[in-house]
Amino acid sequence: MYLQGFTMLQLLRIKNFALIREIEIEFGQGLNLLTGETGSGKSILVDALGLLLGNRSSQELIRSDCDSAIVEGVFELETDSPARRVLADAGCEPDENPLIIRREITSAGRNRILVNNHLATLSLLKSLGEELADIHGQQDQRSLLDLATHLAWLDCFGRNGMHLRDVQECHRNLKQLAGKLESLETDEKQRLQRIDILQFQIEEIRHVNPQPGEREALEQEKNLLSNYEKILALATETYSVAYDNEMSISRQAIHLERILEDLERFDKTWIVHKEALRESRYKLEDLAYTARDFAARSEFSPERLEQVHQRLYALERLTPKYGSYIPDVLEHLDACLKELDGLFAHADSGAKLSEQFDHEFKRYRERSSVLSDKRKADAGRLESEIRKEFAALAMERMEMQVRFNSWDESQTRGRLPAFCGLHGIDNVEFLIAPNTGEEMMPLAKIASGGELSRLMLSIRSLCRNEEAGKTLVFDEVDAGIGGRVAEAVGRRLRGISKNNQVLCVTHLPQIASFASEHFNVRKEILGDRTETIVKRLDKKERIEELARMLGGETITKTTQRHAMEMLEYSQL
Repeated sequence: MYLQGFTMLQLLRIKNFALIREIEIEFGQGLNLLTGETGSGKSILVDALGLLLGNRSSQELIRSDCDSAIVEGVFELETDSPARRVLADAGCEPDENPLIIRREITSAGRNRILVNNHLATLSLLKSLGEELADIHGQQDQRSLLDLATHLAWLDCFGRNGMHLRDVQECHRNLKQLAGKLESLETDEKQRLQRIDILQFQIEEIRHVNPQPGEREALEQEKNLLSNYEKILALATETYSVAYDNEMSISRQAIHLERILEDLERFDKTWIVHKEALRESRYKLEDLAYTARDFAARSEFSPERLEQVHQRLYALERLTPKYGSYIPDVLEHLDACLKELDGLFAHADSGAKLSEQFDHEFKRYRERSSVLSDKRKADAGRLESEIRKEFAALAMERMEMQVRFNSWDESQTRGRLPAFCGLHGIDNVEFLIAPNTGEEMMPLAKIASGGELSRLMLSIRSLCRNEEAGKTLVFDEVDAGIGGRVAEAVGRRLRGISKNNQVLCVTHLPQIASFASEHFNVRKEILGDRTETIVKRLDKKERIEELARMLGGETITKTTQRHAMEMLEYSQL
């Protein structure tokens, strides 16, 4: 039985992206499998999802002969999803559900990011993306190549949540106390100078009072006002051509309607065309009246155009100083206000704060030492358990080691020692040796894309009861495997999908048979263009697809029977 209500990708819309003209895919809970011939566009879907998670865009991704590409995702967020905290920290409304992210890429280089219909920065999108999904494949080993995540995986395996929360509480208290002490120790002259700078910047931004999306709206209004005479002339001409002259379309349509009425007397089938024409005439009249009313009430205002120019000038004076876009300027304003509050908070005495700091640091060392001892025991168990996973996934010669790196205790980060981190005193790194007897090396230097995907699959399988709440994307997880190993990979993917939504690209029927939702990706020539098409398969279509994957172009009754047996066996 699947978990209800965890974070997942509900819907993916893509338009004018690479070979995709326009598709809309509704994903489900559990294991979503994408299959299709090599080059059909499966990885394009992964690339599109990567854009929604904060990957860099490129104009080369826009479909040829198109001006822009759009990728939109709808995510269902669980109540305590970390993504909600990211939204709250960014000043966005975190309670809206679902979360809608839209990314637009233009050939002119003007790209937009919208989060719940509000303009957002790429940095915000990246922060959100880290909490919404992980992509594991040849091109994006987002988690395993980030050393900061290795410690998190070890804690996940050891179920160290309670110990970690105690350490994090101590660290937050320590950091707050250290900040107050450093503030007190700041030279008074420098402090006052910094206050003057911050107050000037705050006043300058508040005086202009920029609003998100304001610049784009003003640019549009400036364009309308600057082209007023041409727009008015076009509206007037529209009314004349549509309605107000002897040869207007409307009058011609009335004449044609009478002809159709005469035809109707002889042949009743003409009534359909007469009614369609009448409906079109009504719409045409609406257009004419709209154009007439627009021309009648529109009035050019040089004063308003000057106001728009002045407002744009005021906004453009802010962006070179405080950020490229208005959201960046507002983010800078918020940072200035927080820093200013800190500079004014000097009521506590240094002696009292130092005493509190020493007491809290002692508590931190005690609790982080207990957690460190637990982690070292967990590391031994993880190394033992993951060997079994490697053996099942055709990597029996691979070895993994959890290395605890030592700190130089003389190094500091401000008032805190360098080893004093939010997650404790440990600096952990996963090392692997692809073959028995070889030297242990960092993952980034030695593992292939397929190995990294299977390694992540192994870790997810071992930790799946603790780590839930993200959409997990596996691309190239089946590289270099087949047979019983592919079946083992499929079972692990399905096991992980009990707690996480999983999207997987595969070429192997043994893996595809475990899908909760199965999608076929193919290329078709429509008109004179090649397009990527995505279709959700029903049970009959799944059997046909599995048979194709088993037997190639020639599908026999034997391969169909084998496909049916494979599908039934995978559900056991």
